[in-house]
Amino acid sequence: MKRALSLIPICCLLALVPAAGWVRKNPFGSTTPLPDSLRGAVCHIAQWWPVLPDFDRLHPVGFIYTYTLDVPTRSYEEGMPGVTDRVEWFAIDYHGDFWISRPGKYRFNLISDDGSRLTIDGKLVIDDDGIHPTTAMGGSTELAAGLHHIRVSYFQGPGSELALVLQVAAPGEQLHLFDLRNFKPPPGARPKAPSPDAEARPTLRRDETFRGSAALTAYEMTAFEAMKARPHAFEFRSAALRFPVSADRSTYVLAFELPAMALAATPSGPGKHKVHAVLLALVKDAAGQVIARASQDFRAEVTDSQLAALRAATLSYTHPVTLGPGHFTVETVALDREAGRASTGAFEIDNAERKGPALSSLVLAQRAEPANSAADTDDPDPLEFQGQRVVPAIEASLPADAAPSVFFVAYPSRSNTAVPKLNVQFLIHGQVVASQTAAVPPPDAAGAAPMTIAALAKPGSYELKITLLQGDESAEQTIRYSIAAR
Repeated sequence: MKRALSLIPICCLLALVPAAGWVRKNPFGSTTPLPDSLRGAVCHIAQWWPVLPDFDRLHPVGFIYTYTLDVPTRSYEEGMPGVTDRVEWFAIDYHGDFWISRPGKYRFNLISDDGSRLTIDGKLVIDDDGIHPTTAMGGSTELAAGLHHIRVSYFQGPGSELALVLQVAAPGEQLHLFDLRNFKPPPGARPKAPSPDAEARPTLRRDETFRGSAALTAYEMTAFEAMKARPHAFEFRSAALRFPVSADRSTYVLAFELPAMALAATPSGPGKHKVHAVLLALVKDAAGQVIARASQDFRAEVTDSQLAALRAATLSYTHPVTLGPGHFTVETVALDREAGRASTGAFEIDNAERKGPALSSLVLAQRAEPANSAADTDDPDPLEFQGQRVVPAIEASLPADAAPSVFFVAYPSRSNTAVPKLNVQFLIHGQVVASQTAAVPPPDAAGAAPMTIAALAKPGSYELKITLLQGDESAEQTIRYSIAAR
């Protein structure tokens, strides 16, 4: 079940930015060659490439054709019209010829997000390179009567928006959209350009190593591309909490913690800042095939006065997946979209068949919150019980004022008639400082008995060991945590 990101301790301060209501889509471009048009060579670029690439060193993966460059600011998730299946980290190099009947000084205006450059007859007119929000930059050049060559180079880096618009003004005119159909040569002024019918159509495709990648959303695809580069720009935490729900199946809660101080906060208006993080986990089987994924696209806007509190917060996200016996690898990535930075991680899961009584992972709990019944997965969420949901803490170093508790689920063996009991021990430096044995509450219809216990909260480092005893069978789990000195 996907969860909205939990912010600690200021969840009430953040307003999620909706993903709906994007700018309208504009008719633009064609994958079919158009006569006397701009031809755009579409190329892949490397992740986190910060400037326009050297197109001479890139091999186009396809071409698009257009008479105008008219893509006003839109969400990156809408993509560039004519570019298939990729919304970031691509570049387009447009070339075309246009005819000037009235010589003079022509003004141009280039609007883009991210970098762009305009050259005419090899002369640089506008240079607005780099990763940046939508900006407009102008330039002028003297054009003699006759044929001229125009080149517009553009690249799209990280989201959250893209734009590309080219405007022109003839001497004494106002700026308007540049349209090659308004700059046709008179009949017989030049031979017709050879037809580009043989050009390949765009073939931008999602990575074929990801089975079923066509189902990826735009923000997941961006995180997936970043994952392949394996950067490490900041720290974040990820883990899998095991709940052995049956003899041959376990539900693993994939959990993320991302300190908000690692994220860039960029101005979004007077007195406001925005943050944008993407979290993605891929579960791969022993053959390397992706069999499950979990993701969250988190966007928030805060006022200047809330920014300090945001910096002290931690973003938390969990998602359950159910696995059969076997060996699995979980690859994770946290992407800071505002800064164009990312970090990756990986860990292994060995999911053995359950025999006899079992215990889940011990979950250090931040707090309980109302359960979210709007599930988007068939996998049950074992962190939910009695209308509440436990918010786990992966970071086991707690502040001095923490009041920790530990959540876990006991699974007594149904084939064992002995009465199940729990032994709880707290240890410091390997020495038992507190111990208690108690009966296990009656399990539910699925054979699960969820429980929460209060943990020692004095400053120090602790090990908590819980043992489920049932006749001559047993299961044991441990967790370590520390409380800071006051």
